[in-house]
Amino acid sequence: MSLTLAFSNANMLPGRRYPDGHSLLRKKTLRLTAKTFRVGSTVWMDDTPATVVAYNIAEFGRYISTSHPVLVKLDNGDYMFCRTCDLRPRDGQAH
Repeated sequence: MSLTLAFSNANMLPGRRYPDGHSLLRKKTLRLTAKTFRVGSTVWMDDTPATVVAYNIAEFGRYISTSHPVLVKLDNGDYMFCRTCDLRPRDGQAH
């Protein structure tokens, strides 16, 4: 209990803030995703051709950045948030 109160009180203080574990994980996930799947690259999402449009930076909601870090546009025009394990580069493209 005292640790929770100390952490809450430290968050209210002005000055330098240190990131929590979730923020660090999100930053690491987005960095690895950006290295693997660049915006504009063509990929396969499962067995559907798609193009990487953006990276997801959401901290809350149904599709948060640590689980679904990539936004793709499918060739049929639909947009989807997806996990990196759902994606693979199209033939002839490097990661």
